Amino acid sequence: MNNVIKGTAENFPMKAGDNLILAVPHHDDTILGCGSFIIKAKALGVLTTVARSFVACSRTNFFANYQEGLLSEEQIQRVTQARIEEDTLGCNDLFSDSYQWMQGILGEWDAPLRGYTGALTAGGGSAGDFSTFRPQEIDMYNRLISQYTWMMMQENTVILCLIANGSHVDHFNVREAILHAAFLAGDNAKAQIIFVEDEPYTSANPQDRFVEFDKLNARTANGLFSYQFECEPGEYKNTKMHDIFDAHYRTQWTQDYEDNLNNQREFYIYTLDKSKYKSILKDTTCTEDYCALSSAV
Repeated sequence: MNNVIKGTAENFPMKAGDNLILAVPHHDDTILGCGSFIIKAKALGVLTTVARSFVACSRTNFFANYQEGLLSEEQIQRVTQARIEEDTLGCNDLFSDSYQWMQGILGEWDAPLRGYTGALTAGGGSAGDFSTFRPQEIDMYNRLISQYTWMMMQENTVILCLIANGSHVDHFNVREAILHAAFLAGDNAKAQIIFVEDEPYTSANPQDRFVEFDKLNARTANGLFSYQFECEPGEYKNTKMHDIFDAHYRTQWTQDYEDNLNNQREFYIYTLDKSKYKSILKDTTCTEDYCALSSAV
């Protein structure tokens, strides 16, 4: 990992008037992945526009205290409705009120896609990369690239994307689609990509905190800049983000999540130099044309 820049109000990579776009895999990733950044931006007075959150995989059968393994439409619909409701309440709290944010659902289906099997990661999700993609994941990847391309052309815009700590296949898919869209935009891109950490998987596995950073930094010719910020303190928990999560996200709450989030004291963000967008290298697990970027590996 390269040298970490101590985060301050002066070097926070967003300024008043900037637009904020969140490219997240699931509903709860707005708070778990992007929440500490958003709370810090509010504390610094730079989040002055209406934030837009775009959820890629909106439907799920995962409920921490519900029978797992069923993929009936009834279960998916019931759990998805509960997740949307709690995320709406959580985002109202996160952004101060319902008029400060909007959510778009990109239309991808299950999270991860129905029937996908992979090694279990922290949190119980399925791990994966390009080597494990089925036609369904490839289709999702290509659709997401087209969805994200317009975001790259937005002036005065910050795009937050999870760095995919924990190697969840749906998080990986979203991250790689963002990178592909940035590559296609190249020198015409105007938006600034910032990678944020996946929680609670980062706090659960601190020894692996910089694994994905190191890979991406190598693929972008040392184009990532690391900033470390102290989390805004909470009233009931160690952090404000944890307060909001505990208050609203009931389908996701487990003691493991609770214990891991208690370990969070600071968060890292990684800004990607826009001059590097045009020369991003493909992931080493990519062996097919659909995921190829520049000619080198």
